[in-house]
Amino acid sequence: MKKVFLFALLILITVPNSSNAASIKAIKSLVDLPYSNNDQVSDIAISGKNILLTGTTESPSSNWVTGSLSGLSDGFLISYTATGIQNWGLRLGNFNNEIATSIALDQDGSIWVVGAGNNLIQPTPPTNPTGVLNPDNVPINPIQAPSSPMNRVKLWQVSNSGALINSFEYVTENVIYPKKLLVSGSNLIILGTSYSGVLTRGFFLSASKSGVFSNISVIGNKSTQINSAIINNDSSITAVGSSSEQILKAKPIAKVDAITLRISNAGVIQQVARATLKSTSRSWDSIDLGLLQGGKVTYSNKTEAAVTKFSALSKPVWNVRYLSRSTALVAAGKNSWATFVSSGAIKGIPTWKPKNPTPVVLELGKKGELINAYTIASPAVVIDTSTDIGTVLVTDSGKSFGLLLIN
Repeated sequence: MKKVFLFALLILITVPNSSNAASIKAIKSLVDLPYSNNDQVSDIAISGKNILLTGTTESPSSNWVTGSLSGLSDGFLISYTATGIQNWGLRLGNFNNEIATSIALDQDGSIWVVGAGNNLIQPTPPTNPTGVLNPDNVPINPIQAPSSPMNRVKLWQVSNSGALINSFEYVTENVIYPKKLLVSGSNLIILGTSYSGVLTRGFFLSASKSGVFSNISVIGNKSTQINSAIINNDSSITAVGSSSEQILKAKPIAKVDAITLRISNAGVIQQVARATLKSTSRSWDSIDLGLLQGGKVTYSNKTEAAVTKFSALSKPVWNVRYLSRSTALVAAGKNSWATFVSSGAIKGIPTWKPKNPTPVVLELGKKGELINAYTIASPAVVIDTSTDIGTVLVTDSGKSFGLLLIN
């Protein structure tokens, strides 16, 4: 009888308790923002109980960005309440082509947006050559204005009511893609990637709030990308990305390594950490406060979304990886949040076996354990979280953006 009791007790201990397993819930958007062309939402920020979105529109007109398209593309900055009501929308750009890529909130309440643009080169007006007969007065077609490469860093300062305060630009030699804007005291710091032929380099650029830029600093020589960054308490920067070349004394190990860099506020690289797996390509694409980092690992036959919490560079506290069709985007709050397109099992959800790749949002605990899980209709392109309103995402269906809130 005692043996039977012990056997039954063992079964109760070893069989998973379904009540402790997370269920997965579907989230619907608060509001949908339709578009007709190749529009993008690039960054998100939460200011009190308002949600700020920035990105680029190529749609001729929009019911959520005021005005009409002035070049081939314009930047935008829009503000929404936590209930999905639009406060205001601002178009950023002129007759040139512009993109907007990152937001930073200033202590004075204003909003900074960084992006890039080009310059239309005005041609000389055509004239009839002297001595050439034109008896039918055939008009000479005007020459189309060629444009320069996307080599101008654009900075816009906007009030918290949506009015443009200032705009500045910095001209570079190469095509430029700013990925992250940070406020550091009286200065602004811009990080991203520049392109010259087949060469890809990270860059660091600082500017005063009156529009005086420093000289641009290059990170890497031929195959380095910077994808995101945070500012630390000592005003240094932690930047993440990918590289297949040596930086400082850190040599590449796999095809492409995910990199984390500690950079001084003067743009000097102080420390390099590489995350690598043999015969893979890795990248960090997202970072938030507390060194919560998200990215992906690409094998020859599969891709994994990777989420890691670090205590310091090269010192992981926990890490999780999930079969995925995308990278992982992360946000740090009371708990850790990650979103990606799931294509396989998720630990903590025994019933999760997606027949098709499905976008999900996960809330993770202090040790990386699953707390809550959600499905969303389309892949998320940005994520942020705050104690004021909760966790906010924007999804992109290819036809519209969806604004979602988890609280």
